[in-house]
Amino acid sequence: MSIYFIATRVTPLPNNPLAEKVERAQVYFWIDDTSAEKTMERATAYLTSYRWNLEGVDNGPVETTAADFADQEEGLKSFWKAKQKGFTAHFVAKPKPGQTDTGN
Repeated sequence: MSIYFIATRVTPLPNNPLAEKVERAQVYFWIDDTSAEKTMERATAYLTSYRWNLEGVDNGPVETTAADFADQEEGLKSFWKAKQKGFTAHFVAKPKPGQTDTGN
C-alpha cells in the first residue's frame, strides 16, 4: 500500500450543516491504499457522506512519500497520520460574506 495525495475543490450541498456559512472549500486528502482509483473512490465517498459536492480535482491522486511534504508542517503531519490510520482529510473553507466562524 502507498500514501496517495489528492487536492480537491468542493462546495457544500444544501443539506450540509455548513451550507449557510461556507461558500466553498479546498479538501486535501492523504489516503493509504493499493491504487489511485481506490483512493479516489474513498475520497469521493467521504465527501458524499459529509454532504460536499466535488467541484474538481486540482492534484492527484498521486503517490507520495514523507519527503514530498518535508517543508510543509501540516502536510507532513497528515502524511504520517494517514500512514498510521489509513486516511486523513484537511479542510480549508472560504466563509460566505459576513461569516467569520465556520463552526469547525
